[in-house]
Parts: sequence; C-alpha cells; structure tokens
Amino acid sequence: MKFDKSLFYLAFVALLIIPGISCSNKQNKGLEASDQLNYRIDSLFQNAVANKEIPGAVAYISLDGKEVYHKAFGWKNIENEEPLLKNDIFRMASMTKGLTAVAILQLIEEGAMHLDDEVHHYIPEFKNPQILLEVLPDSGFTGRDASSEITIRQLLTHTSGIGYGFQNEVYNALIIKNNISEGFEDDNRSSYENISRIAKLPLLYEPGDEYVYSLSYDVLGVVIEQVTGMRFDRYVEQNILDPLKMNNSYFFIPEKEQYRLVSVYQPADNGTGLQRTSYPDNEYPVISSRRFFSGGADLCSTAEDYAKFLKMLMNDGKFDHSRILGKSSVAKMLSKQTPFDDGDYDQGFAAWIINDEGASIGPRGIGSFQFGGFYDTFSWADPEQHLVAVLLLQMYPTNEHSIHEKFRNAVYSVIH
Repeated sequence: MKFDKSLFYLAFVALLIIPGISCSNKQNKGLEASDQLNYRIDSLFQNAVANKEIPGAVAYISLDGKEVYHKAFGWKNIENEEPLLKNDIFRMASMTKGLTAVAILQLIEEGAMHLDDEVHHYIPEFKNPQILLEVLPDSGFTGRDASSEITIRQLLTHTSGIGYGFQNEVYNALIIKNNISEGFEDDNRSSYENISRIAKLPLLYEPGDEYVYSLSYDVLGVVIEQVTGMRFDRYVEQNILDPLKMNNSYFFIPEKEQYRLVSVYQPADNGTGLQRTSYPDNEYPVISSRRFFSGGADLCSTAEDYAKFLKMLMNDGKFDHSRILGKSSVAKMLSKQTPFDDGDYDQGFAAWIINDEGASIGPRGIGSFQFGGFYDTFSWADPEQHLVAVLLLQMYPTNEHSIHEKFRNAVYSVIH
C-alpha cells in the first residue's frame, strides 16, 4: 500500500504540538507512520551507539521538501563526553564531488568551457599523457604514449585513467614518491602545484577505456580555478553554497565554529568498541594557512545543509527562488554517462543513479541518486518518493555494521 504523505505531515505536526496525545488517537494511519519512523530510526542509532558500533550519527529525512526527521545520537567527542548535536559539522570528503560537478556544468552553461574539451587547454602539464607499463623498485616508472588526450567529460566520469593511491598499491608508490596530496592536506602547497604533480604521473588506462575512481575531481577543481580566476573554494561558496543558503558548510571552518567539528573514530584494534582513528590527516578543516582545496574531498557540512544540495538537484536545479543549474545540465549529471555496464547503477557526473535493474530489486526507485564519503557519510534522493535522506558518521576505517543499509531500509519500511 502506498504511504499517504499528507496524513504523515499532519500527524508529525500533531506529535510536536500535542505531546500528551492519547493512545486511542493512534489509529490515525499517518500518526502510526510517524511513530514508526521515529521508533525504528531512533532504535537503530540508540542501539548502535550503546553497543559502541558507532560514536554517533546525525540523520535527516525530508518528504516533498518538508523535513520529517532530523536528530543526533551519541558523541561528537567520546573522550570529552561531548554529545553530538544535529547542527555539528562533518568532513564530507567525496560528497564534495557533487558540488564540483555542478560547478563545472555551470561554467559549461555559461559557454566558458565544453564537456569534450581536452584538459591540457586549461592545465598544459596534462598534454601528451603516458600509460603506465611498470613501477620500478625506486618508485620511478616506465610508460608509453597514450593514444588520446584526457577530456573534461572523462574527468567527470572517472574514466580519465588517473587513479587514487589509497585504492591502488602500485599507483600509491607513485603518489608517495611525488608527494601528491589526495585531499585533506595540511601544508601550504597550492592547488596548481599539487595537480601539476599529478600531471607528471602515468595513467593507469587509456582515457575513456576504464572506470577508475580517482583524483580526477581534484583536477577539475583546478580547471575551475583556471577558467574563473577564482580559488576553487571561493567559487563554490559564491555560486553554490551561498545561493543554496548552505550557511553551515565550509572548506575552512571559521575559528568561532571549530568547536562543532566532529571527531573521527574507528573500530577498536581489540575488536570491541571504538578508538580514535589512526588515519592522520583529519585537521585540514581548521588549518587557516591552506592554499589547496580539493575538488574531490575537502567540503565540511551538516546534514541539513547537504540536504539542500540534494533537493536542488531533485528539483531540476532550482532551490527556493534560486536557479543553481539548468534543467538539461541536471539531466546530464543524473543520467548514464559511460558505455559501461555497472549493474544496478548507472554512472552520471559524480553521482550513481539507480537504473531499471536496481529499482526492480528495491527499495529505492528508478532515478534515485546517491553520494557518499571517505569518513562514512552517505546520502541519497529518490525522485519517485520525493524523498531526501542524509546520514552522517565520522569513522575511518568505516563502521562494520551496515548502518547505512539499516537506515535506508528503516526509512523505506515506513514510507512505502
């Protein structure tokens, strides 16, 4: 049976206004749905925190553009016993990529660049790329000439042939030798300095031949800088964050707001509970001297703020009275953009989109799209249900208890 959303909203308001409502009134189907949503999701996170599966979580849900759930559970900092608040700030990591894709599409709409432009027109160091043949014992390499140049479209779809060191041990030897940042940097390098080092590396594959999740979006960040003459973070602030009223989203968190940054944890080495992450590069959001802002990794935000970005995309590029991106550009971003068979999903620009095969499995509908991040953040939008959901954790390595899947299933068990 399809869930009656109008009853849900009436019931949700009733819960807020009439806390003493009698049990007999709970025959109202909408009220039952509201109770179920709160009970199921509250129980999921209360138990996960109590069992020390996660340090804490913030969950946000909206239906038809209206917030129906927004709560925080657990701890911002376990050692100091600081409770997590729903407006606390999380490292979004790869959820930055969605904003970078929107920024590139904005510039294409303006005629400042084109999807199939070759990247070397903006960053000359990428001219005449090499294909990796062998990494040598001293972390040098041998290579051969690539048969084509890298394009903007290939960067947007991770088909450029560039890699990520943390996902490929062989490629990582080259990343380390050449002192390349993969985001989360704490030194004073500029974005262009970092990307010029990437340009000196060989590609793992011919451009366009394979999907390899990669540093391509860091390259796109510098393309934005070259085209606009603005630093990447400032362009995104002026053209995406500010129009979307994402007032709690930052690439550098102001000093007065730094107390809201959530600490990062990992499963304990002894197999029980949690401990602070051993991953070293977590302080970048509060380092004011930084000049490198990663197009693939460096945004910090809140659940409510990031939901505004998802709502804009689900609303064909509009948010409130602001047009952020044209309808046709959103359609490109959220549709299949590679020739590869990716099973249940299609790859768009930065987003993965549920296709017919994925929708037949459920629970998300066809056209649903998602973004996730390195520190265990996750979000999706389901246009069929007019649903937006954001779940933010701060863990690396990530939790081992399928919290994202349990959250998603709890949401759909009520709204279907």
